[in-house]
Amino acid sequence: MAITFDKLSASELGRLFASSGADPVKATEFYLERAKKTEAVFITLTEKRARLEAEAARARWRAGLPLSSVDGIPIAWKDLFDVRQTVTTAGSAVFLDRTPAREDAALVTLTARAGMVCLGKTNLPEFAYSGIGINPHFGTPRNPYDQGIARVPGGSSSGSAVAVASGSAPISVGTDTGGSIRVPCALSDCT
Repeated sequence: MAITFDKLSASELGRLFASSGADPVKATEFYLERAKKTEAVFITLTEKRARLEAEAARARWRAGLPLSSVDGIPIAWKDLFDVRQTVTTAGSAVFLDRTPAREDAALVTLTARAGMVCLGKTNLPEFAYSGIGINPHFGTPRNPYDQGIARVPGGSSSGSAVAVASGSAPISVGTDTGGSIRVPCALSDCT
C-alpha cells in the first residue's frame, strides 16, 4: 500500500507509524523535498540531522520500542528557537554571522527525546515584529490558501503556519505574543 504524506496531521502520521503503515525515513524525505520546493518558508533545513533522527526512529518502531507516540514525526521550528549547529537569525540579516547554537533550546531537546525529527527552522518577519509576515531579508512565505494571487501569510509565525498549510511539515512550532500564531494560521487556512 502506497502512503501519501500530503496533508497528514502529526497525529495521523503517528498512528500510521504505530500500525506499521508508514516509515519515518520515507516521511522525512517527503517533507524535506516538499520544504525545498516552498519559497521562503524555511530559513534553514537540517537535512543531515533529520535523516539521522528518522533512521533511528524507524529502527525503534521496527523493534517495537518507540520513544513515544510522536517518535519519527517531522517537526519544524520558528527561527527563534536554538537548534544546535544552526544560526538563530530571528528573521534578521544582522544575525547571519552569529555563532551557531551549541545546544538545542529546551523545547527542541524535549521533542528530540520523544523521537521527533527536526526538519529545520522556519521564516518569520524580522525580530518577530509584524502581524503581516513580510521579511525583506529571507523573502516572504507565500500564503498557500490562494495559489493565484500572492497574499500575505500573516505573522509573526508566518513560515511555521505556511509549512503546515502547504504540507511541507506535519507540525511546526511558532511563538505568540499578540496573535503571532493565530493570525498566520487563520490567513493560511492552517487547519
